[in-house]
Amino acid sequence: MPKHIVVIEDNYDILTIITALLEDEGYRVTAFPALTSIEELTELKPDCFIFDEQLPYVSGHIICMLLKSKAPTKGIPVILISASNRLEGYAGLSEADAWLQKPFNIKDLASLVASVVK
Repeated sequence: MPKHIVVIEDNYDILTIITALLEDEGYRVTAFPALTSIEELTELKPDCFIFDEQLPYVSGHIICMLLKSKAPTKGIPVILISASNRLEGYAGLSEADAWLQKPFNIKDLASLVASVVK
C-alpha cells in the first residue's frame, strides 16, 4: 500500500506540481489549498504532512505545533515549505521534522519526503 502524504499549499500551481511529483514517486496524495480542520487531518492518518508556512488563515508552523501536541499525530513527520527567510526558525519552534526553502528543486522535495517517511 502506498504511503499517504497530506499537502496544504495555497498556491494552486505549486500544489499541482507537488501532487504530481509525489504521485509519480508512488505516494498517495491528499491535497488542500487551506486548512480544513485539525480533526480532518487527524482522520486522514497520513504518513507525512507537508505544509506551506505562509497560508492565508493559519501559518504552517502553527498547524505543525497543534499536530505535534496530539498523541495520534505527534509521531507523523511534518515538512514545512516556504519562501520566508524565517523558515528554519519556524521549523525549529514547531518541531517540524524537516523544512525546504522555496524555490526548490522538485527532486530535493522527493528526497526529503523519502528521508522522513519510513
